[in-house]
Amino acid sequence: MKDKFKKSLIILTILLLLISTVIFYESIPKNKVNIFVPVKISASKVADILKDNRLILDKKIFLFFLHLTRSQLKIRSGSYDVSFSLTGIPIIYQLRRGSKGIKVTIPEGFNVEQIADRLYANGIIKDPISLITYVKSNKLEGFLFPETYYFEPGQSVESICNIMVKQFYSRYNPEFTARAYELNFSTYQVIILASIVEKEAKSFEEKRLVAGVFHNRLQKGWPLEACSTVRYALKKYKEPLTYKDTKINSPYNTYTIKGLPAGAICNPGFDSIKAVLFYKETDAMFFFTSDNETHQFSKYYHKHLELQNKNK
Repeated sequence: MKDKFKKSLIILTILLLLISTVIFYESIPKNKVNIFVPVKISASKVADILKDNRLILDKKIFLFFLHLTRSQLKIRSGSYDVSFSLTGIPIIYQLRRGSKGIKVTIPEGFNVEQIADRLYANGIIKDPISLITYVKSNKLEGFLFPETYYFEPGQSVESICNIMVKQFYSRYNPEFTARAYELNFSTYQVIILASIVEKEAKSFEEKRLVAGVFHNRLQKGWPLEACSTVRYALKKYKEPLTYKDTKINSPYNTYTIKGLPAGAICNPGFDSIKAVLFYKETDAMFFFTSDNETHQFSKYYHKHLELQNKNK
């Protein structure tokens, strides 16, 4: 009996020491890493974010404590400054409390000027030009992923952009990378074309067809002739384009240059990116819309003109 008691006492002592060590370690101030937890994300995806940022020791341990504390449905989306945790428990309760940031939604197809205006209007940044300059100097247009975010007032433009770019790469999965390689496209080229598709079509199926036409034109060495790129070059987003507009000297004018423009013209959503990579094969070379909703496609230019005349 005495031996059993001694063994139990030793085990208990070891456990208490282990627990004390963990508690002491968790209480030590550590460097923080900013992470973004999207809306309607699964517990497993949250664990992936934490593991990828080296904020937890093990995914299974984190999920164990997440279920133990019945927190899997209580995690709130937002931007967090998080420190490494052995158990993940402090992080769990931090995610349960929620972010104190300002909620702002960046729609699909917004360009950097529109994003800067929205962040400024919500009191997150004080100078829209600083964000625009940072994005353009670092060639981040196209990589600011459309999503609902929580940002702190006065948060640095670098931090804001890092969060949005990280969100882009969390959605741009290995399947996309592999498919881009098959198409002989870089990620940057995918995003440029996706930004054009974003502006040219609305439904996913029509985006796939429009992307198919653009792929056909690229393969044949034709100009893309996308009105959206001319609008971007001229900052002429509402008024009708004229023939003279299509002659503007700009690296974004796809009526006068062949291939892709100099950069993305907006920040495309997931569907537009997917449509470019997994486009619908078609023999169509032309398309147009008369109602800004649905498109009509044709293989030959004379047929394209006939359809346009019928819809005038």
